[in-house]
Amino acid sequence: MKIILIAVVVLAVLATGFFVAAGPEPHIVIPGEVVWKVGFMPITSTLMASWLAMAVLILGTFLMTRSMKLIPSGAQNFIESIIEFLYGQVEEIAGEKNTRRFFPVVGTFFLFILVANWIALTPIFKSIGWTKDYGHEIFHEIQEKAEKGKVFDKNKHFLAWQMEDAGGVGVAAPGARTFKFEIHEGDDPADVVDRYIVALAEFYTDFEAQSDAAHGEGHASREDVEAAFAALQADPKAPKFIAADKDAHAKDGEKHHGVTSHALGVTFTALEFPGDKIALVYPFFRAAFSELNNTLALAIFAFLAIEFWGFQSLGIGYLGKFFISPLKNPVLTFVGLLELISEFIRIISFSFRLFGNIFAGGVLLLILTFLAPFVAPLGIYGLELFVGLIQAIVFSLLLLVFAVGAVEHHGDEEHHDGDHHGGEGHETAHHLEPGAVQAH
Repeated sequence: MKIILIAVVVLAVLATGFFVAAGPEPHIVIPGEVVWKVGFMPITSTLMASWLAMAVLILGTFLMTRSMKLIPSGAQNFIESIIEFLYGQVEEIAGEKNTRRFFPVVGTFFLFILVANWIALTPIFKSIGWTKDYGHEIFHEIQEKAEKGKVFDKNKHFLAWQMEDAGGVGVAAPGARTFKFEIHEGDDPADVVDRYIVALAEFYTDFEAQSDAAHGEGHASREDVEAAFAALQADPKAPKFIAADKDAHAKDGEKHHGVTSHALGVTFTALEFPGDKIALVYPFFRAAFSELNNTLALAIFAFLAIEFWGFQSLGIGYLGKFFISPLKNPVLTFVGLLELISEFIRIISFSFRLFGNIFAGGVLLLILTFLAPFVAPLGIYGLELFVGLIQAIVFSLLLLVFAVGAVEHHGDEEHHDGDHHGGEGHETAHHLEPGAVQAH
């Protein structure tokens, strides 16, 4: 009885979720959405998220430490506890001397990745953004090809949601219907506009096409296009294709190029949406590390920091571990070259590990929110909190281990020098193989 009651409650919550919080069909893209451009530089949603994470860190630290006391309490005590814990962890691996060099970079990487991953789980991400009007965008694409007298030279896939308005800031509303349209390579604009008329009629009215040509390649039948056009004209809230007069003048009296329907033999110069629009929300914020550009930037900076510390410790002799004379030891020559290649491969492993985990988590949340709102995403949100922490630890720990490896060779040389000359000893650092960290 108890199990049945629990099952009923779960089903009721799921059903409520579908009616109240069902998200629109997800639109998944790998590059960050361009929010706006400053000159030649695109400002993407992932870059905005990076700036937001930096602002949270800077503002939060300022607010919690603006009245520093010798004996900390409250927020200052909290911040100092975190920094002290992280410093202790770095010192355990790198030793006291190296920690003073490594900690500012390693600690910053950890906190930045952690904050960026966790704020990406807040509701403002992936839900609020500017809207792109795809209803007019599709017609413009067809019109442009017709003006040039060319067929489409590549496939295009359009996905948009039904919205009350487009062209400003919008929110992805629960339960919004999804409009899909495809243009294929080699399609003639006159055929595409026929299929577009049928697709819009099916979306906005009760019209049903007799064939599937409207959603595929080739021609839509004349009967379907005529019936679809009539259905659009009959519904006052449905889109209206504006036909040019015999001199190709539009309603505004100006001469416009248009696209001529194959089935109707009419040239259309414009498309109006008196009711709901079909548009897509391009979010202002998306998880910072769900785009490869951002993780690649972190990886390159980490690589440069490791190499800098290596040269700082060994000077030009740092290259000695990569370039070994074959006359001295041919095997070590080969091993040195492999070591050199692995230095650059770290950039790939750094960037793809973080990108893959964060992007996959975001996709999983979107899909589950669409398929089973309310219950299922809650568990994944908890998992993503854990994944965000683990990825911050892995990235910063690998950076630390590789940095220790870069200067440890210097330590070994000092050790040998010390043996021969009775000189300086080297500081104690815990040896940790990079492979062991990667295995986690």
